[in-house]
Amino acid sequence: MEHISDKIIIGGILEYADLNMVSILSAPNQPGVAGKILSQLGVNKINVEFITQSENLEGTADITFCFKTEYKDRVRKLLGSMKGIVRAHGDKWQDDIAILVVYGPHFKEKPAISGKMCEQLGKYKINILGISTSISSISCIISESGLEKAKDALLEAFKLPE
Repeated sequence: MEHISDKIIIGGILEYADLNMVSILSAPNQPGVAGKILSQLGVNKINVEFITQSENLEGTADITFCFKTEYKDRVRKLLGSMKGIVRAHGDKWQDDIAILVVYGPHFKEKPAISGKMCEQLGKYKINILGISTSISSISCIISESGLEKAKDALLEAFKLPE
């Protein structure tokens, strides 16, 4: 039986750097808003590396996504042209972003992975700017300046395959 203090066996760790993050704040919380934004990015050949959407206290939606830094000006222009369609109350941009991903296998049988990842990053004073999960992975957005320290933190907690 694994203990929370033991190294947890995972499939691997991925990293993505040289990213920007934008949060579209207080957009209407209704069907199709995220689709309009993401479709425009896709049509313009801009890949989204990370996305989350959630309802905030006002009952509106906050949509956050990351993309390669080279697309920053294009994304800013596209979102600017969609202000009348999206009708968000504002946006927040952040440069120098990285994403760390811890992936499977068998995440559904290992409930300690997300807690351990967040705990380790906190232990090393790495602030998590966003979290997303899938059936086989957890992704954390962090400042790119903390990427090496964050990888060391994760390698202390997780065991990679032989």
